[in-house]
Formats: sequence, structure tokens, C-alpha cells
Amino acid sequence: MATYLDTNYIVRFLTEDIKVQAQIAKKIIEKDKIYIANIVLAETVYILETHYKANKNELCDILISLVKQSNISTSSFVHLALNIYKSENISFYDSLLVAEVLNSESQLRSFDKKLLKTYSKYKD
Repeated sequence: MATYLDTNYIVRFLTEDIKVQAQIAKKIIEKDKIYIANIVLAETVYILETHYKANKNELCDILISLVKQSNISTSSFVHLALNIYKSENISFYDSLLVAEVLNSESQLRSFDKKLLKTYSKYKD
């Protein structure tokens, strides 16, 4: 059975801004079998970029490293979403959507031209 983490656990673990909570989060993240939900990952990106002014490329590298840990699992398309987000000028939410659609072998419909351009780039 996996432990689902809320966003604040991941933020405390990555920022260490509240030492006691960061230590608790570290023990759990390094020891338990963890599942990180897409919504938690999206909120983590949002919080770290807006409140902590995290650099997009560094943030993606850190999160890719985190979700690659053997005890951590996510949706099968999260690695692709993080790579798309790192490479493209779209939101992480849109990157998750593109990656999920690509993973499902479905097609994407949108009125957002930038989103469709990114989707087309990765589709082929």
C-alpha cells in the first residue's frame, strides 16, 4: 500500500523552509512507498514557481529526479509531462494534458493554438 502525499509534504521536503516539517517529510519520502497524484504535482509546480520563484528548468530537473526514485510512483505520463513542460512554453497543466493524451493514444481538441502546436510536435 502506498502513501499519498499532499502538496505541502513535497513543498516542505524540497524547500526545507519549515525545518520540523521538512524532517518529517524527508523521513516519509525516503522510507515509504509513495504515490504522487497529478493534482499534487501540478499544485507543487504552481506553488514553487509563484511563491518560491523557482526556476522552471531547475524545478523540472528536481521533480524528475524525485519521481524517478524507486519508492515513488506517479501516473505513467508524468515524466513526459515534466519534459514537455521543461522544453515548451506552455503551462504545466497543459503539459500534463498533452502527455496524458499522448499516453492514451487518443486525440486532443482545443481552441488553444499554442497547446495544439505543442501536441502536434510530440504526436508525430
